[in-house]
This record gives sequence, C-alpha cells and structure tokens, in this order.
Amino acid sequence: MLGACRKLAAIFFAGAAMAAIAGQLAGVPWLVFVFKPLATILLAGLALAAWLARRERYAFWLTVGLLFSLLGDVALLGPERYFLPGLAAFLFTHIAYLLALTRDAKFPAHVLVWLLYLAAAAALCAILWPRLAAPLHLPVALYSFFVATMAAQALGRFLLLRTPAARLAAIGAFLFLFSDALLSFDRFYAPLAFSPLFILGAYYLGQWLIVAGLTKTASVARFPGPAALA
Repeated sequence: MLGACRKLAAIFFAGAAMAAIAGQLAGVPWLVFVFKPLATILLAGLALAAWLARRERYAFWLTVGLLFSLLGDVALLGPERYFLPGLAAFLFTHIAYLLALTRDAKFPAHVLVWLLYLAAAAALCAILWPRLAAPLHLPVALYSFFVATMAAQALGRFLLLRTPAARLAAIGAFLFLFSDALLSFDRFYAPLAFSPLFILGAYYLGQWLIVAGLTKTASVARFPGPAALA
C-alpha cells in the first residue's frame, strides 16, 4: 500500500513539475503559481512519510529542507522585493540538507571535492559580481558558499559510502547546484534561451534524486526511479 502511494505521489510530482515548467515557458502564470509549490509539497510529503516510518535524522532534515524550499518557491513567485526572503529560505534548505548529509559521514567528507566546489562557486560569483547590486553581494556570497558546501558534502559522502542511495543524493545535489548557477547567470548576467526548461528541470530532478536517496541503505527500488519523471 505504501509503495503504491509513493508511486502515485511520484506520478503527481512529475505532472506538477512539468506543468510548472510549461507554465513558465508559455507565460501562463497560474500554472506556475499552482504547480510549482505543489511539486515541492509532494516531495516534502514523501520525505515526511519516510521520516514517520523510520524516524531517521536524514529524513527529518531532508523534510525540513524541503519545507524551506517550499517557502523559497512561493517567495520567488512574488514581486522582486521577495527575492532576498526567497534566497534566505533556500539558504536554510541547504543548511538542512547539509545537516542530513553529515548524519553518516564526516564533514568535510572529501576536502579536495569541497575545495573544488567552492572554487567553482567563487568563479561564478566573480563573473556575476559587477552585475549585482551592492546589497546582494553578501547574501549571494553566503548562499553560494552553502549550496557549494552542500553539494560537495553529498559527493564526498558518496565517495565514502559507495551506496546507490548516496550516489542519487550526490547527483541530485549537483543538479540543484547547477540549477542555481543557471538561474544566477540568467537573472544577473544574460538571459538564457528556454531557461525554465533547464533551470526548473535540473531543480526538480535534483530534488527528486535527493529524496530517492533518503538513507544510505535505501534501495532505489523502494522509490520510483527518475524514469517516473518522463
């Protein structure tokens, strides 16, 4: 029964994610306003169900992170003045994910990986810096540090644990980082063609893979795989 509910939630998530992407591509705001938060709610529900079933700290912090993601999604749908609150919400998402990813792996899990991710984030900040308003310098730098640290911890954790679930989380975290990088470039440097397809596509797939890798011992078969997004 629980497996059937997960599969149904995966189907609804895929539909909501595609509707949100289509809404942004076609310029239909109501599709975005309805389905962008709904997709995140469905993922948070899956994470919450996993935590209630097993009471594992990884699932707990993942649920917290997804709830902050929901706040960020809603804030970024609003006027420009809500950009900083949205950025703050996603900052707390990455802090929560980082707490999850350090439940079964030291921090930093792999120093070289961490330094490489930080260097990539610093390079992107350097490109964007002249285009950013002065009040955004510190928030963007702080956010970049934490999203890069979270993604690096996910990859380092996989290199330590070598489990399928840790691999999913590492790929998902990288896609989340990649989505943020595309969003920053598109917003502050130069518009990208079909940007919602790539930005939201990477964001939703990344979030899904993180949820699919709920625990270090989880089997991919326990959750519908990425094919469910097709």
